[in-house]
Amino acid sequence: MEENINKIVSETDNPLLVKREIENEEKKAKLGFNGLTPSEWALLSKNVINEDELLNPVWNNLSSPRNKYQLEHGAVYPIKLAERLIKMYSKEGDTIFDPFLGIGTAIIAAHNLKRHAIGTELNPKFAKIAENWLYDIEGIFKNDLHYKIVNDDCRNLLNHVRSEKIQLTVTSPPYADFIQKSLKDRATVHKTSIIKNENNSTVKQYSESEKDFGNLPYPEFLEQIKEVLTANLTVTKQGGYSCWVVKDYRDTKNKIPYVPFHSDLARAGEEVGWKFHDLIIWDQTGQRRLVLLGYPSVLYSNQNCSFIVIFRKVN
Repeated sequence: MEENINKIVSETDNPLLVKREIENEEKKAKLGFNGLTPSEWALLSKNVINEDELLNPVWNNLSSPRNKYQLEHGAVYPIKLAERLIKMYSKEGDTIFDPFLGIGTAIIAAHNLKRHAIGTELNPKFAKIAENWLYDIEGIFKNDLHYKIVNDDCRNLLNHVRSEKIQLTVTSPPYADFIQKSLKDRATVHKTSIIKNENNSTVKQYSESEKDFGNLPYPEFLEQIKEVLTANLTVTKQGGYSCWVVKDYRDTKNKIPYVPFHSDLARAGEEVGWKFHDLIIWDQTGQRRLVLLGYPSVLYSNQNCSFIVIFRKVN
């Protein structure tokens, strides 16, 4: 009996064992709303995502070769990016939503991380691709969670999603009629430029539908996006989040040097009741070569980054 007591005392006095026990207790006691430990939380909290930063094990290597589904769409964000946001702002079993689903990146990421998911997509071609991609993934890694892909205008989302259902929205909306201007640039000014031929910059019109946000003039786009943000707020749980991956723009043809899309979006969200919670910068310099913009009469910086506007539903 005495030998056993001495053994316990000896083990307890071992600094490594004590440290391990403290770490285990910390992990149990301090798991956040998203199921992350303090160290995992800290790693995910950096507000600049750098593609090439090898010392950052969380946000590096977000890009990857596009598969057959992603090649069908002109603007897809990486699955790894969606997965990071889902890890940050939700836990297993929560429901993820994307009002501009496209070919289904957010649903695939949610499936990979054991979350339910719902998405709306106006373009029937993209909605079908999303269904096919999900079908392929489920054939290999089937789980018991629920996934819903709706071919409809996202302004009708309240017809498909009940109030207080969503923990997290992850989306990347069309950028108004910016895409029309980009198509013209590719056909004229940048026909043989680095932007088109070396920076892997592909632009495709999503559809010709007048309901398509990608065909709206910018002022009208901002008004219409408020409808989506309002409905998105309704279907989001109290304390839930909504993440919007966007890129700023230039309209120099109309003498507008800079269009601060991320700021305009944040303001639109606040106007309908969202709290502008955070901003993450996605540095994409590693994907693109620098090009001369405005040369030789005026200097414009290369906009090789996107922004992730984070909203939160709070009273």
